[in-house]
Amino acid sequence: MVVIINGKTPLPAEFSTDNPRYLSVTADLSADPWKSDASHEVFTVTGLVRMRIIIECTEGVTSSGGNATLQFSDEDTTDLIIGATDERAIDVGELWYDTSPTTFIDTFANAVMDYVDSGKDIGYEIDVEATTNGLLEFHCVWEPLNSTGLVVAGAGGTL
Repeated sequence: MVVIINGKTPLPAEFSTDNPRYLSVTADLSADPWKSDASHEVFTVTGLVRMRIIIECTEGVTSSGGNATLQFSDEDTTDLIIGATDERAIDVGELWYDTSPTTFIDTFANAVMDYVDSGKDIGYEIDVEATTNGLLEFHCVWEPLNSTGLVVAGAGGTL
C-alpha cells in the first residue's frame, strides 16, 4: 500500500546518509564563524518539521583558558536541548547529547535527539571564552509536518 499526502509520497524518517533529507554540518571550532563566544546557527528551520539529530565529536574541543562551555538549543532558549557543557568534557569519538558526553555507544533512543520544531532555528552557544580547537559533526534527518516544513544547513552565523 502506498500512502499519498497532498499528491506526494512521504519519505521515511529513517536515520541514514542515504535518506534524501539527511543533512550534515561540520562546525570547526578553531575557525570563524564557528569558534566565537556567541551563538551559532547549525540548522535553519522553516515551517513545522520533525528533526532527529546526532552530534558527533571528531576532534576534541579546547579553548585557550580551558573555561569555555557549549550548549545546544533553538534560537530562543540557548540551553533547551543540551545545557552548559564544559568544553573539556567533549572529546574525540564521543556523542554529545547531554552535559556529560562520555559515550561512544548508546541506544538510539538516548543518542538521537528527536524534536518537533515550528520554525525555530537550531544551533549551539559558546560561553565564557572562544574555542581554539574542535570539530563537531551535526547529523540531521528531518521530515516536513506541514506544507512549508524545511530544514537547511546553517553557516555558523548568529543563531
